[in-house]
Amino acid sequence: MSSSTSPRFQKIIALIKTGVWIIIAISLVKFAFFPSTEANQSDQPLDPSANYGQMTVTPTKADITNTVSVNGNIENDPSTVVKATGAGTVNYIAVADGTYVEAGAMILQVRKDVNESAPTADPDADEDTEQPAQRRTTYTDITAPASGTLHLSALLGQEFNIGDQLGTIAPSTYSAVATLNADQLYRIQETPSEATVTITNGPAPFTCSGLKIVTPDTTQKNTNQQGENQQSTGIQARCAIPADQKVFPGLGLKMDIVAGSATDVLTLPISAVEGRFQSGFVYLPASDGADKPEKKPVTLGLTNGEIVEIKEGLTESDSVLEFIPTSSSEKTQGSESGVDGATPLTVTIENSAG
Repeated sequence: MSSSTSPRFQKIIALIKTGVWIIIAISLVKFAFFPSTEANQSDQPLDPSANYGQMTVTPTKADITNTVSVNGNIENDPSTVVKATGAGTVNYIAVADGTYVEAGAMILQVRKDVNESAPTADPDADEDTEQPAQRRTTYTDITAPASGTLHLSALLGQEFNIGDQLGTIAPSTYSAVATLNADQLYRIQETPSEATVTITNGPAPFTCSGLKIVTPDTTQKNTNQQGENQQSTGIQARCAIPADQKVFPGLGLKMDIVAGSATDVLTLPISAVEGRFQSGFVYLPASDGADKPEKKPVTLGLTNGEIVEIKEGLTESDSVLEFIPTSSSEKTQGSESGVDGATPLTVTIENSAG
């Protein structure tokens, strides 16, 4: 029985294979020589004279928290210079180089010998007589102006004048320092007193106090713990690391500065506003027959990099372009690249990063 069904089964398999190949062949011919009407329509170019509408957006109420995040490093706090408060020769050194000292502690002493002589009038003599010169010795104690590790450069027997540098004192404190760019500076309209610091692969985020913005004019030339001069350049945000936090110089960090917040205020996406600080412009959709949108000034408030507060100039019912249009020079340059004098269709969309 198996021998009688085997040839019949093979014929059925052969017919099925033949049918599959026929279907594949018909499909290839259809795709190659008879494309669908929808495909032909999608390949046709856009009509420049057609009206495709304008993408608009209306102001909405929202809450804004202006958090500026910047990357930075842990740095030693600036060293304090120890200066001579008296002139003379070092005759005694109380603290050795590399020792930790408290503010006000004696570091060394300088000695100065002064010869004093003064004429004395003798009523019985015709001329003034000069008394013998008197030798007077003064001692001046030089104390530590701050607490920290002393790096002393003065030597026993070395002579100094008032104001000369005798060494430096490096504090055992650190600061979080991050460089700010122009956009971040504009967003920090009022400097808060603290910031949140997150150290890369370090402890949990913590708060640093005494936040201040250091400009190039107020940036000082500091001396590190090795006595090397370091010049900090650029505008920086700087705050003190708490004493209970274990940190090391050079560690990378992220500093989050909350520079204000607002609740239930009128906002727009930053893509719809030209400008970021205090004042800006929005563009009202072109009315029928108008060739370009209307430029309207607005007063700006806080921004979080995605939306911006609109203080004055718009209401919730106003519609503005979702993307500010390109400049006229860019449009002119684009039109000159048309074929046979035709004006190409250009999409004037600009994405702005906050």
